[in-house]
Amino acid sequence: MALWEKYNEQITTYGTKIGAFLLVLILGWWLANYAVRLVEKALQKSKIDLSIHGFLKSMASFFLKLMVLITAATLIGVPVTTFIAMLSAAGLAIGLALKDSLSNFAAGILLLVFRPFSVGDYIEAGSIQGTVLTIQLLHTSLNTPDNRRVMVPNNSLVTSHIINYSVEPFRRIDKVYSVAYGSDVEQVKEILLRLAVRTEGVLDEKGVIVGVSRQNAYSLDFDYKVWVKREDYLAVGYALNEMVLGEFSRHGIAIPYPKQELQVNLGGSVSDVSPSPGNKG
Repeated sequence: MALWEKYNEQITTYGTKIGAFLLVLILGWWLANYAVRLVEKALQKSKIDLSIHGFLKSMASFFLKLMVLITAATLIGVPVTTFIAMLSAAGLAIGLALKDSLSNFAAGILLLVFRPFSVGDYIEAGSIQGTVLTIQLLHTSLNTPDNRRVMVPNNSLVTSHIINYSVEPFRRIDKVYSVAYGSDVEQVKEILLRLAVRTEGVLDEKGVIVGVSRQNAYSLDFDYKVWVKREDYLAVGYALNEMVLGEFSRHGIAIPYPKQELQVNLGGSVSDVSPSPGNKG
């Protein structure tokens, strides 16, 4: 009977501890999530840069839940120092297994410190372009122009060339228009300069560059550079293409294409094949 009472007492003691552990774990986890939501609301009302909202939220969630685990562990008799030592050992093992994740975490810190871009910026990194939605502990979320959500590892961003299209208020449109040999160079330049003045959105006060840049096998290439506001870049670029084609056609300026001349002897065999400039007109 005494043995049963001893076992019963131990079962009661450990059962109480386990119950308290589970209660604290469940309640603490819920409170931690609730606190993270409060942190998120506070960040939204604050003047802190949007770029670090996601990062701070993730950090708050991590440390609050770690505190819940430590508190719950002490209720079942695990010393805090022992628990921390266990976490350190587990952290080392996990770190070795997840070294890529740690490099992404470190890269996330670098992105927040050096700030090559912010939430809302349109960037290009490697082969990916999109608007920055969030910067998290391990990855950055981008929304592509065709409305796809892309999660880019932070380390990939840090180790690649980043082009930020949202930093400067103005952009330069660089075009190359080709015309056939024999075209009036001054007439072509006059047309392109006139279109720069006529086209809505072109900032002609910032200067327009027009000139022959290359003499190709079939064409004369004209560089055409105009300045626009950042938000007008695509619309003005498309408008210029359409207007230039229309003006060239109206003035009889031919657009070249490759053409070959074949010389055939009387026996019917090809004696010479040579390229020559050709006109499309």
